[in-house]
Amino acid sequence: MSLFSIFNRQRKTGTFISVGITPEGVGVASVSRPEAVSPVLELCDFREAADEDARRAALKALTKEHGLDQATCCSVMEPDAYSLLLVEAPDVPPDELKAAMRWRIKDLIDFHIDDAVVDVFDVPDQKRATASRLMYVVAAKAQVVRDRVDLLESVGLRLSAIDVPELALRNMAALLPEDVAGLAFLHLANNSGLIVLTHQATLYLARRFPLALGNLESSGSGPAANAGEGWPSTTRDVLDGLVVEIQRSLDYYDSHFAQSPIRHLVIAPMALQVPGMTEYLARQLGLSARMVDLNAVIDSGQVLDAELQAHCTPIIGEALRVEGKAL
Repeated sequence: MSLFSIFNRQRKTGTFISVGITPEGVGVASVSRPEAVSPVLELCDFREAADEDARRAALKALTKEHGLDQATCCSVMEPDAYSLLLVEAPDVPPDELKAAMRWRIKDLIDFHIDDAVVDVFDVPDQKRATASRLMYVVAAKAQVVRDRVDLLESVGLRLSAIDVPELALRNMAALLPEDVAGLAFLHLANNSGLIVLTHQATLYLARRFPLALGNLESSGSGPAANAGEGWPSTTRDVLDGLVVEIQRSLDYYDSHFAQSPIRHLVIAPMALQVPGMTEYLARQLGLSARMVDLNAVIDSGQVLDAELQAHCTPIIGEALRVEGKAL
């Protein structure tokens, strides 16, 4: 499915180029899917940039350096650039669904619905047969979408679609072995966390929550750190808040979907390493837990260091997208 696919542009067969723009900088990734072969990461690069002018310059430099002029790409939105809403779906024909959803969410967003670009995707397998059908609705200001188009086209790129990080992380989670039985995939960035719950490449739940990551400190090592005894109180407070948010997500999943309980937590790469963090989360939640290394997930001609992985996980996930029929 392609959110905000309004340009009907063609891409190189079997290859997706993804561009991500964050408060920290600009990243690009390219993934090819040769027939009968696992995805291959052909390119991953990130440039730090602190403001709008610096990000435009960084994007221009990346485009030139990697020969992407006039390349067709997709892009992943920043968390504050859209709203993701879980809404009861009206009983209307499929070709009327988006229009009906626009009416349903008009009082749930903080800008006028006439200024919104809207797309929808399904929530599968609800536990109660009598429950109303739920759908996710993505709404963004049309001007925000246009600004992204203008920015990319100003450096010679041609945008074909814009997706949200929730779907980009779903794409990445689908490559993990835990996805066969179901997993919680956690991505921590800036001052928020994003958790997606997936099972066999299907997204069941996505939740973003505030988290004071600036208070997360890397300190301590050895058995004491693994038990959480060597942490500053601020680190323990952040991780205890994280435990609460993950548990809330698992509880919602258990109560709303006809699936076996999730037993696996996978944490997306983090630039800051906190010794004992995964062990602490596993113990508090009663799950298996690990920090993923993308070098072990996707074939690549380059070795991705921890910092590059931390910046580019959603960007790579976006480049892993598979085209499908939109609703």
